[in-house]
Amino acid sequence: MTKKTIKIAVLITCHNRRKKTRSCLESLNLQKENTSDIEILVWLVDDGSTDGTAKTVREMFPEVRLISGDGKLFWCGGMRLAWQQASQEQADAYLWLNDDVTLLPGALANLLDVSKNDPAAIVIGSCRCPETGEHVYGGQLRPSRHPGKVTPVAATAEVQECDTFQGNLVLVPAEVHAKVGNMVSYRHAMADTDYGYEARRKGFRILIAPGYSGTCPPNPGDCAWRNRSLPLRERLKKITSLKGLPPRDWFRFCFRHGGMMAPVYFAAPYLRAILNR
Repeated sequence: MTKKTIKIAVLITCHNRRKKTRSCLESLNLQKENTSDIEILVWLVDDGSTDGTAKTVREMFPEVRLISGDGKLFWCGGMRLAWQQASQEQADAYLWLNDDVTLLPGALANLLDVSKNDPAAIVIGSCRCPETGEHVYGGQLRPSRHPGKVTPVAATAEVQECDTFQGNLVLVPAEVHAKVGNMVSYRHAMADTDYGYEARRKGFRILIAPGYSGTCPPNPGDCAWRNRSLPLRERLKKITSLKGLPPRDWFRFCFRHGGMMAPVYFAAPYLRAILNR
């Protein structure tokens, strides 16, 4: 009996990280080895790169569906656009992949093995630091009602369940996409955590695949607004920046997932920045 070919639509967005994007795509191509029953299609949004990323992709990876952005899409906008394009072709699952992730051998097969046991579950691939080996990205638990306070879950040898995730390496089945839809239009961050909460709300499980599936250097968010030595104007500039807590996005996130305490969750960090606490 002939095996059914599994079609995976890979979604990537990038900006001026040519070497990392190239390494990511090379590691993705290696996933095709010994996986004749998997068809991998890639949609990559190049969000206004000026370092030759698009040229490199066209020359080295001509099979990639390259979509041009204007430099103002950022991560969430680029991923949304890639997903809009990819969803026009029927896929069995969508793989979110950050362009700074280098997939380890067998990573995709590992995620698919977990998916076979629960085809409607989102499956998370954990990433470790390439230098230290420490856990950097993956599944997260929500220990309290506060939607912005999450706890990372390091990979183990067993499948684990979690509440949400960071979007570096995530396998989303077509069934989830059909019911949850695309990402909410945040400008940059929060979209991945938001998607995990929304998927759980609609009854889908989120599973962390065993072991580590990729390496990725840590990219900490901008928390410089917590620096008490900065003047008020600088603290406010930092916290309202795209890498801090931009008010429009933070408001939407808190009121989508914070319940009756949403106004408090929303206001608290700005008050701390103003009062220098």
